[in-house]
Amino acid sequence: MHRSKGKKNTVNVSGNIAYDRTSHILIVDDDNTLLKFFKIHLNKFFSKIIVADGAKEALDTLKEKEIDLVISDLRMPKIDGIELLQKVKKSYKDVPFLIVSGALLTEEQSKIIENTADGFLKKPFSVDGLHDFIVSGMALREKWRPTPKEEKQEVEKTQAKSNPTSIKSARDKAKKPAGKPAKKSPAA
Repeated sequence: MHRSKGKKNTVNVSGNIAYDRTSHILIVDDDNTLLKFFKIHLNKFFSKIIVADGAKEALDTLKEKEIDLVISDLRMPKIDGIELLQKVKKSYKDVPFLIVSGALLTEEQSKIIENTADGFLKKPFSVDGLHDFIVSGMALREKWRPTPKEEKQEVEKTQAKSNPTSIKSARDKAKKPAGKPAKKSPAA
């Protein structure tokens, strides 16, 4: 489902950068100081900044809320940013996933990020760098966002899968000529 979009819901940051205030961004990091920074700074520009201190909480949030962009740290306990990236891309293909990290990347991590993530920002980063990073992610979201017609078709497809017998019986009823009773099977 789309949230209302329009000029009244945009805010200019600086220069040519304008954010859609209705966008929901999920920030995932095990560093509470960084989560606070993101929340305080980005709440000026977006209606909803959701923070998660780990991958499990992030995955739960994605199940419950419509998220427009995920920004995740790479190094986190239990489930790291790479594993979270892979899980999100498997289940939420139209949600851009951006990674931030101050860690040196292994060759394998670099390949996965290059082939799977929608962006990478090296810590420490400037505020302008962060805004450019978010703009690139939001541009992808708009590009990937399904149209209302595509959403309707997806809902109909999901309903058909969840209740195939009622749809089949509705089709059968529609095929029967009006006024003719259904044939009764002979009693055994």
